[in-house]
Amino acid sequence: MLILSKYVQMSAIMFKYEHFECVMKNGFINTELEIKRLGQNIQIARKRRKLSVSELAAKSDVSRQAIMRVEKGDPSVGIAKVFNILNALGLLRGLSDLVDPDMDRSQAIKEIKELRENVGLKAKQRSIKGKTDFSDSDLNF
Repeated sequence: MLILSKYVQMSAIMFKYEHFECVMKNGFINTELEIKRLGQNIQIARKRRKLSVSELAAKSDVSRQAIMRVEKGDPSVGIAKVFNILNALGLLRGLSDLVDPDMDRSQAIKEIKELRENVGLKAKQRSIKGKTDFSDSDLNF
């Protein structure tokens, strides 16, 4: 039993590694693969809600053909149609958080580094002039 448990753990680790390798392509997310996964997830959500394609089409104001294309991972379907489908499934809330400027960690880190450099430079300039106290204006807010 212990050997089987280790095998399952190793299989899960390998799956995660393979998934990461497939998702990443030249350092960027493989958008084709992610769009296919989004379509699969939408199809699963529709089926969990026991909705037919026709029922989802009526509820989302999107044609049956467009829903089937989304579920197959067709990247040419317009984002508004995808949003309408997600909204009809009750999955749209929080989607704008994907590009929330406050959640942009890499840019925030860059800005913090620049701010620290600016404060450090101003501190050097002040110490040369013999002044060591700081005000809010020194932080460039």
